[in-house]
Amino acid sequence: MTTMEVEEFLESFQTLVMASLTPEGYPHASTAPYVRLGNDFYILISTVAQHGRNLLDSGQVSLLFAEDEFQCAQPFARKRITIEAKVSEVKRDEEPFAQVIERFRAHFDPELVASLSQMSDFHLFRLSPLGGSVVMGFGRAYRLSDNLDVVNQITGHHQKEKQ
Repeated sequence: MTTMEVEEFLESFQTLVMASLTPEGYPHASTAPYVRLGNDFYILISTVAQHGRNLLDSGQVSLLFAEDEFQCAQPFARKRITIEAKVSEVKRDEEPFAQVIERFRAHFDPELVASLSQMSDFHLFRLSPLGGSVVMGFGRAYRLSDNLDVVNQITGHHQKEKQ
């Protein structure tokens, strides 16, 4: 498993699945379109939505990128990347805001992105990886660094349960 394979897998997605925490500490799963700049993921979402409020409050999120079920040969060994990330809001007057919005306009409906980015309830969030893991099949699990480099293979000992 190489870092290049991780990058290629991530590039095959337009949206990410995220798990954020509600103020009560409950997990909340949702999805959002994203773009990348360097190793950071950026999402443009509303704080009217639960996930937007969660990100503002908690500052942490887990991301999931999973192989399409229709292309998956074995559901127990579905290809996937999970990334733990730190959340920060990018204000409209901050340096990367305009650059990231332009990237959104290039990848998605430009008029829609222009409209959403002007709405006061839509916020741009930077999701900065802290580390993660990648699974590319049985016996092919690896740890990822904060730079999303493959660090090492995850090994374990599987035991059959006695009957």
